[in-house]
Amino acid sequence: MRTTTLFQVLLLALQAGIVSAIAAEPLPRIEAREAGFAPERLERLHGFARGLVAERKYSGLTTLLVRDGKILDWQTFGERAAGVSVQQDDIFAIASLTKIVTTVSALMLVEEGRIGLNDPIADHLPEFRGPKVLASGSNQPPVFVEAARPITLKHLLTHTAGLSTSTPLKPGAPAPAAREGATLAERIRELSDHALTHQPGDAWVYGPATDVVGRIVEVVATKPFDVFLEERIFGPLKMRDTAFEVPAEKRARQVAMDVRQEDGSLRSMTPKSQQQPWPSGSGGLFSTTADYVRFAQMLLNGGELEGVRLLSPKTIELMTMDHLHGLAKPTKIYPVSDGFGLGVEVRTDVARAGWLGSQGTYGWNGATTCYCSFDPKERLIAMIWAQHTPNAEFQLYERFNNLVYQALVR
Repeated sequence: MRTTTLFQVLLLALQAGIVSAIAAEPLPRIEAREAGFAPERLERLHGFARGLVAERKYSGLTTLLVRDGKILDWQTFGERAAGVSVQQDDIFAIASLTKIVTTVSALMLVEEGRIGLNDPIADHLPEFRGPKVLASGSNQPPVFVEAARPITLKHLLTHTAGLSTSTPLKPGAPAPAAREGATLAERIRELSDHALTHQPGDAWVYGPATDVVGRIVEVVATKPFDVFLEERIFGPLKMRDTAFEVPAEKRARQVAMDVRQEDGSLRSMTPKSQQQPWPSGSGGLFSTTADYVRFAQMLLNGGELEGVRLLSPKTIELMTMDHLHGLAKPTKIYPVSDGFGLGVEVRTDVARAGWLGSQGTYGWNGATTCYCSFDPKERLIAMIWAQHTPNAEFQLYERFNNLVYQALVR
């Protein structure tokens, strides 16, 4: 008679998707007090999250705090679907948190000397040679002028390229990739047929620029964008649940998407297994808090985690500097307390923000209500994730930050 060992049982469970591939410990643990946090003050954060769920403002939430590379608090609240509690290995559509991953992939190629931040993107994507800019004012029909300078990779990463999907250069041109089965290459070619909203480098306007970055990565690396990310980032960092599509065996772990209705109620939507038909560097990834915190710790460590180095400290330093200070409006459109680095917002004025925190904190959030901040001064990662639209209802991120920092006492 064959005996099945405990190891074999666990292996079979992993293969079946029953147990999270990275388990529940993506980083070492530490007691909150030892990490400089007052446990009784952290309970204020927990009570806040429980209240949001009890009042049906959110169906479920996950919070995760890491200091000095160690998890000091990791909590789940509410349900990921009707009758199913939120779990630490739940899979989320992380929307624009994808942009930070895409930025890292491009900066890896910069470090290898295969592309430069100031290179015209038309060197790699000829369809962007000679871009046109929509003339100011309301023109019917629209008037276009020549771009004063080429679009560069830095323009894309700082959202100053002026890319838009709103004004086609040719009447009747389709919206970028508004077709089932469209590829990333097709998405970008169609985007190039639209006018820029402003001269490259002149203003910060949020848009589809990071999708173009993903296309540049696959052209320069000569392999599909999703393959590059798996081989160069997700695999080395052991981010086993991060991808552009959720496979069938993992879909039971996906969090349902809540949508606020006009009457104030929440409607729970069946989660999609794929956000776009192409690998969208702007917002197409799925991940877990366990996976993403490993990526976050790599950045806060200066580009390295557990012996795996993706970037150098100097590259991280450049990435997390404010790159908007030379513009006529040297802040993001919202809020005025933040500048923008390469793929990340940067807190430049804590006083004007009105949030507790540190100068130089960087990060971003996704429209599905997924937020991650990196505080180099306090060596702190703070994450709060849900699947909820509209994004960050009830001042979620501001209140979360205040509750995190009020608990930091040493």
